[in-house]
Amino acid sequence: MQLNICWVLCVAALTATTPLQAATLGPVTTKDTLWSLARAARGDAPYSMYQAIIALQQKNPTAFIGNNVHHVKLGAVLELPTESEIAAVDLVTAQQKVEADAESWRQWVATRQQAGGSHSAGTTVAGTLNAAPTKRKSGGLSSQATAALALQVQQQSQQRTAQQTAPATAAIAPAVTDVADSADLPTTPSPRPAPDIAEAPVALPVREAETDWSERLQTDTTLGLDWRWFSSRGAQGQSRSALSGSALVEWYWQSEDERSSWSISPYLRWDQRDSERHLVDLRQAYWLTVGDGWEFKAGVDKIFWGVTESIHLVDIINQTDWVDAIDGESKLGQPLAQLTLSGDWGNLQSFVLPYFRERTLSGAEGRLRLPIPVLADDAVYQSDRKQRHLDWALRYSQQIEQVDIALSYFSGTNRDPRWLPVAQGAALQPYYEQMRQIGVEGQWIVDSWIWKLEAIRRSSDIEQFSAAVAGFEYTTVGVFDSAVDLGWLLEYQYDNRRELAPVPGQRDLFAGMRIALNDEAGSELLFGVAQDLQSGGTRSGMLEASMRFSNNIRLRLDAWFFQAVSIQQPTWWLRQDDYIQLGFDYYF
Repeated sequence: MQLNICWVLCVAALTATTPLQAATLGPVTTKDTLWSLARAARGDAPYSMYQAIIALQQKNPTAFIGNNVHHVKLGAVLELPTESEIAAVDLVTAQQKVEADAESWRQWVATRQQAGGSHSAGTTVAGTLNAAPTKRKSGGLSSQATAALALQVQQQSQQRTAQQTAPATAAIAPAVTDVADSADLPTTPSPRPAPDIAEAPVALPVREAETDWSERLQTDTTLGLDWRWFSSRGAQGQSRSALSGSALVEWYWQSEDERSSWSISPYLRWDQRDSERHLVDLRQAYWLTVGDGWEFKAGVDKIFWGVTESIHLVDIINQTDWVDAIDGESKLGQPLAQLTLSGDWGNLQSFVLPYFRERTLSGAEGRLRLPIPVLADDAVYQSDRKQRHLDWALRYSQQIEQVDIALSYFSGTNRDPRWLPVAQGAALQPYYEQMRQIGVEGQWIVDSWIWKLEAIRRSSDIEQFSAAVAGFEYTTVGVFDSAVDLGWLLEYQYDNRRELAPVPGQRDLFAGMRIALNDEAGSELLFGVAQDLQSGGTRSGMLEASMRFSNNIRLRLDAWFFQAVSIQQPTWWLRQDDYIQLGFDYYF
């Protein structure tokens, strides 16, 4: 009965919401930059800005002059891409096109200046362009690609050779250009045809590049408010509802030579019931410098590894912010130094991790917690250096036609704590051991199919085990000749520890469905269930939905349910924690 009430409320909330205005940008003015346009298109989804830029161009092909992402027609009204459309864009291919277009822009400007043209280099636009792929938070059901956009990505990837000569800079050139002087603008390969320049409206001249450091500083702020309602009181008598608020500020600055940049993103969270859920964190605070074929980063950042939907086995760099989201996709900022080398041979990333972050855990009044109190402030470590143990990792990735593959190795402190009983079993103490992990991840795009695999081999002084998750996503574009895209997901989860594994997924089958309405509000719905194949009465499921009310307001709806029949099963202690969470995000 509790479960039925949860889903009825979810569906009712979805059907009752109506967007207040179309999800569009514009008309584009001379004050707009490529960064600001792409940032508005990306919203709160943690994708790379490269992906947002290309998705914006693919959604509005005729608004970009000469097929160059850095040249948007003045007065154009841009339709915002959906999250699934941004996720469908291959990060490496997107980065190469943005950088190749930037080089084309610079060559065009130099040619115009030599010819005595009246228009000089345009305003340099800053953007947070992460070297490593990022993935949006989606309750374990993050969208990868629709079939149509996956095909476009494949076609773009075939142009990689022509784009490899682009300099590896983290710069984005201007968004607005003078259409009257753009007939000789160089173009870069793309599966979409170039727009008809003759029909372009007359635009104002591009402004002279600013040299003041403040002109290269970008700021974005997101305020969030969440209300979480549980179907019953907690197993330890906790309240059935709670409010929480959050604030994320992003500052980005880029040097005039486009070789160095700073990114700082402080995060603040407050919770009505659980003081352990209060958090002040630096999600990002790093310096980045780039050169031809290399990139170096130092500071605090969030790094994501993985391709599957239901669980992320290979993702090991950042610590999980457990109290923020049970799906494990919310992460704490990780202090690091990262060196990336790139070339035709692939991409090699090396990480040095000088400091360890302990996992966030719910307090006595919090929900989704262990039934026995956890002494979170008294964690013990295998290493004598405790949190200052020097961890390190390597990751090699390569794209071969339609196949993306990556191999990784990690050595250091296990991000997953073990629980040691203390005080005669009246409390638990977190224990962080030293471990080594070899990981492999792969993704193969074939027409409307995306086949995915993640596998690890982990070893420590306590145990050695192997785990894997494999499956596919199949997308039907334009169901019944409508604008709706429907995706089906199926993944098998394996762990050779069987019943001794302290986590779900020993022999589980995950099935999910994703619906993208492709409407003006960018409405999406994700639903999935993980069924234990060894115990018919043990399963868990989630629902996630979102839509925009305007360019500044976003509505989110999340829900989880848990069923278990044995105390030996990891989800037994969550069996009374079915919940619905309604959230609002405001961007400015």
